Amino acid sequence: MTRSKFRSQAVLLTSVLGLGICGVAQAQEAEEADKTAALAEEDHWYDNLKVGAFVDAYGSLRSDRNSHPGSPVAAGTATSGYYHEAYTQAEGFALAFAGMDVNYSGDKFGATISLRMGPGAKRFYAADQGPFGNDYITQAYATWKPLENLTLDFGQFYTIYGAEVAESWRNVNYSRGGLYYAMQPFWHTGLRANYVINDMFALNALVVNAVNTVYENNKSPSLGIQALITPSENFFVALGYLGPVNPRAGGEEGTAFANFENFFDLVATATFGDFKVVLNGDYNLYRVKGVPDKENWWGVSVAPAYAFTNWFGAGARVEYLSDSANTWGMTNKDGTPVGKDISLMTYTGTLDFKPIPNSAALVLRPEFRYEMASDQYFYDNDNKPTDQFWTALLGVVVTSMP
Repeated sequence: MTRSKFRSQAVLLTSVLGLGICGVAQAQEAEEADKTAALAEEDHWYDNLKVGAFVDAYGSLRSDRNSHPGSPVAAGTATSGYYHEAYTQAEGFALAFAGMDVNYSGDKFGATISLRMGPGAKRFYAADQGPFGNDYITQAYATWKPLENLTLDFGQFYTIYGAEVAESWRNVNYSRGGLYYAMQPFWHTGLRANYVINDMFALNALVVNAVNTVYENNKSPSLGIQALITPSENFFVALGYLGPVNPRAGGEEGTAFANFENFFDLVATATFGDFKVVLNGDYNLYRVKGVPDKENWWGVSVAPAYAFTNWFGAGARVEYLSDSANTWGMTNKDGTPVGKDISLMTYTGTLDFKPIPNSAALVLRPEFRYEMASDQYFYDNDNKPTDQFWTALLGVVVTSMP
């Protein structure tokens, strides 16, 4: 064998060995890459954990200048203010809520807790909940999905009824309407079920401790049902009912828990591009313990809104509320009780600014609200009864929550 031929074979052998070594290295690199990708794709329990927080504050001017009886400035209690007034109770600067939501959502199981602090939390409960251990908790429930279309929640949760919620930026207006605060439940403790029939129909069902209570104090659980109808992407309708299994089984005369006896709720939403309108109506027929005649309250709210740009919009709300029992305590001009059949109208206009581009983290809402009662219900700045009232305010929300 000549030297040149030997050299050629050696070069060929070296090349073959080199290719083999490179192939092994590439295979090892590919295997390591697959392992890294598998680790990256591996599910972790904390991937399903979401945490959000917000602060909601406002400044306001009021026609009564905080001089009405039971003013938050004078009394500082959860139930001070007017009967239908939600979380904007005082003139000047005030904190409404500071809160946090923690949600875990697995394939079959989940958990939700909503923490709320500030004056709005006590107003939400309309009482001091400290003895019950949930004075800072508005929701705390466990979730189980036994079937793909069935979801069960057990614990304390927001009501399924009504068009407005406690979080201001999720509503058309900053302040919550009288229909929301005076004529609807806020929360329940018990079992909630949601069953999705198809893309158009779904059902909610409740077995709960009446309304706004940790423990059953009416000696009778309440049952609720709600049909959710979505005929198209532009329309949504929710029709619900709530009532106790054994009406008038407990409760004292005039208690709100016993009064949600035959409660009907309708919510309808229509959306056309950047314009939407929300309709909410409620009717409740009940009998107060020890009183032979049935009473009722009912109300309707219409709230249109338009988004002019992705950072500026406007909304309005018109309400009419009626109460046969005059639970609100309206009086004649001479101060004598009206008796029955009182009414209230509210008119609200709200501007909606989101000044940070492509972000809803900061929400500014200037608002003006005017109200007219059928009788003497409000107070002017001289602490004299009147049938009219107005509020001008600016709501400011910073949030990491949708």
